[in-house]
Amino acid sequence: MKNVRLLIADDNPQILQFLSNLLSDDVCTVGTVSGRNALIAAAAALYPHIIITDIPTITGLDVVRQLEAVVPDIKVMVLTDHEEPAVATAALAAGASAVLFRKGVPDLRCKIRAIIQDLLTACPKRLTAVSRSARSGSQGVLQHS
Repeated sequence: MKNVRLLIADDNPQILQFLSNLLSDDVCTVGTVSGRNALIAAAAALYPHIIITDIPTITGLDVVRQLEAVVPDIKVMVLTDHEEPAVATAALAAGASAVLFRKGVPDLRCKIRAIIQDLLTACPKRLTAVSRSARSGSQGVLQHS
């Protein structure tokens, strides 16, 4: 999986560094950015396979929509502290490929790695249903199916 190009976006520099360090053995992080404009520009310039981002507000959903317009084949994983199902449903409807709730995930690295692997082997994204993954140990994950 080391050839997977990952872009990480978050407004918190500590989160950016944490995720970059956490995944450094698994993927090639091509960039870390803060802010919606920087994310859109970096996605267009770096063309990563996957973007991991947080959606702190409803405006974050606009970014997901814009990413799909700028880089149509991109996979966007939303990593969030918001545990409300409506947030996950809205993120998926906006074009996110997966939503991972940070809280309660015992091994974040393994969970992110598994989602990345799933996203890379999945069919082109289409929102046909939103459901919790039935796989054991997949708590807190919503994906396009």
